[in-house]
Parts: sequence; structure tokens; C-alpha cells
Amino acid sequence: MLANPYRGETQEVYWIVGIGLARRHATPVRPGAQPGGEWIPSLCEVWMRVPFATLAGRTPRSAAITERCPQCTEAVDGRGYTGRHWDF
Repeated sequence: MLANPYRGETQEVYWIVGIGLARRHATPVRPGAQPGGEWIPSLCEVWMRVPFATLAGRTPRSAAITERCPQCTEAVDGRGYTGRHWDF
């Protein structure tokens, strides 16, 4: 089997704020892979809904939220994942 040139050696997770949530959760689901409103899992096993896209020229409401879920943080650190904030 050939190596995948698009995948690094470490798993990447995305810190997003699901619809109706007040903190960021880490998910391995790539942003844009699921439409807005779809349910996706987080590393702490909380199911959250994917936010809808923000209109062009506006700042997403989630951009101001920096608090991370402690269980997701522990999972990311313990498994050596890399992560990035993602706002819709």
C-alpha cells in the first residue's frame, strides 16, 4: 500500500463550537465534510451539530470562544494529536 501524501504522521483534530454549545470540542471530522446542522462526534463522545457557514465579511460568533472541553483536551494531549481552531 502506498503512503498517503496528504496525511501527516499525527492525527489532526479540529476545535469547533457546535450549535448551542458554549465551549470548543475536538473532532476528527474535517470541517466542510458534513453540511451545517449535521451531527458529528467529538473526542469526549459528545455529539454536536455542525455550525452553519457565516456570511462573507462577518466574523463567526464562535471566534470569541476560547474555552476548550477538558475531556477533549486530555484526549488530544494523551494521544499526541495536533489541533487547530476552526470557525464557520
